[in-house]
Amino acid sequence: MVAMRRTRGGYEAYWSLALLALMAATFRLWLPASWTGTESYPSVPMFDLAKMGLSEHSAGLISFAATLAIVVACFATIGWGRSRWTWPIIAVSLATAVMLDQHRLQPWAYQSFLYAILFAAAPRDESGRLSESTFRLIRLLTISVYVYSSIGKFDFQFLHTVGQDFLKAPLQWVSVDVSAWPTRTRLIAAASFPAFELCVAIALSWPRTRMIGVWMATAMHLGLIAVLSPMGLGHSPGVIVWNAVMAMQAWWLFAGSVVEGKDEPKPDMSRAGALSWAVVIIALVMPIFERAGYWDHWLAWALYSPHSSRVTVQIHESAIDQLPEEWQAAITADDDSDRWHDFHLGQLSLVVRRVPAVPQARYQWALADRIIQQSGIENRVRGKVQSASDRRTGERDEQWWTRRDEFEKAGKRFWLVP
Repeated sequence: MVAMRRTRGGYEAYWSLALLALMAATFRLWLPASWTGTESYPSVPMFDLAKMGLSEHSAGLISFAATLAIVVACFATIGWGRSRWTWPIIAVSLATAVMLDQHRLQPWAYQSFLYAILFAAAPRDESGRLSESTFRLIRLLTISVYVYSSIGKFDFQFLHTVGQDFLKAPLQWVSVDVSAWPTRTRLIAAASFPAFELCVAIALSWPRTRMIGVWMATAMHLGLIAVLSPMGLGHSPGVIVWNAVMAMQAWWLFAGSVVEGKDEPKPDMSRAGALSWAVVIIALVMPIFERAGYWDHWLAWALYSPHSSRVTVQIHESAIDQLPEEWQAAITADDDSDRWHDFHLGQLSLVVRRVPAVPQARYQWALADRIIQQSGIENRVRGKVQSASDRRTGERDEQWWTRRDEFEKAGKRFWLVP
């Protein structure tokens, strides 16, 4: 097979372009709410703005400045081909934007943050090129995404819910009724999705099977694009774009060879730098503690994995009119006639901001808290805080709340909430 001719500086430009495309697909997260008509949806910072001496207005200005800095730095990286200074700006700006609104902590934003640190911290030669060592770390991170993502799906919740949706969506195009299959057959078929993803990771890990892994990764991401598209499950644009980015990245990182100057020194893993190694080790090790609650689900690459912790909210019918009209799509009908309606925070995120909600009880509790306060419905909501589910049984620990004091007590266990 003919080696692909591509430069390492070109990869930096590629990821800058990818980041711009992802931000464009999720622009309601990054632009001022007054520009996008999403003023009703509360931002959830990681700290109390008032205690930091920031007003909502000043936080909004800082947030917009961070977004603008990312965009300018990405264009500068694309225009210059390589740069020592744009990636620190992107890393700091991404961190700032996320601290001011945790909803921006999408998995691709975290991935971009990791890459930005690696590009910023890694030593460069006299011409400004990154060493092969840095790209080995990026390949290692990429493989870890597939490993953790697949392992997270060998789970009761995935096999019985999202896995079944993944199975039904493509087969219904050819008029195959999956519901008629025996339960065991459907579960085994759903397990084939994470099994294939794990095979992708294994194939990409070995030089002899790497090109097979590239083709497998491409097929997997294209399949996900089809399943998640409007003709399938109808997921948000950002999810579709990220799968396209990952498919192209597989070719850039693992296919063929990178061709540089003849006098380029032999790759040395020590040239990656101590900070780069520290970042990669944290990114590789911390996902192990995700189920125990010490690492966020998305930061552990728990993608399309419904085992995540969450907050369930119910709202009394007398309070529904106090919510914005567009939010009604996130409120279900009163099927049991008890005058209480499920209020789906995940659906609310899709309706208003067109992006998935952060699948984390910490974020969802803080979001519910802000919604309750700004709507003045303290005494007409109830719900529960649920832990991550058991891998084998799907069961969760639950903490119910019906009063404001119980709700506040449930939130005291969370870190990084305002």
